Amino acid sequence: MFPDFTRLRFKQKLEGQAFSALVASSGTGAQGHTLEVKRDAWEKCVACPDYRTCYDLSQAKLLMNNILMNTMMANPWVGNGD
Repeated sequence: MFPDFTRLRFKQKLEGQAFSALVASSGTGAQGHTLEVKRDAWEKCVACPDYRTCYDLSQAKLLMNNILMNTMMANPWVGNGD
C-alpha cells in the first residue's frame, strides 16, 4: 500500500500501491513534499477480502522503515561494516 521509504530520493516520485510521495526539497526551513492518495487503488484495497492482512503488513513495513531511518540518522556508523 505504502511506498518503500528506504528508497526515497530527492525529486523522484516514490510509488506505493495506494499512496505516493515526492520530496522536492529539504532543510530546516519550508520543505517541499507531496503525499498523494490514489483513490481508485485505495478503494480496491478496502474492498479486497485480504485488506486487513495487507494493511497490517503495510503498517509493519512502514514502522520498520521508520525505525531503520531513525537508527541510521542517530547512529551513522550503522551499516558501515566497520
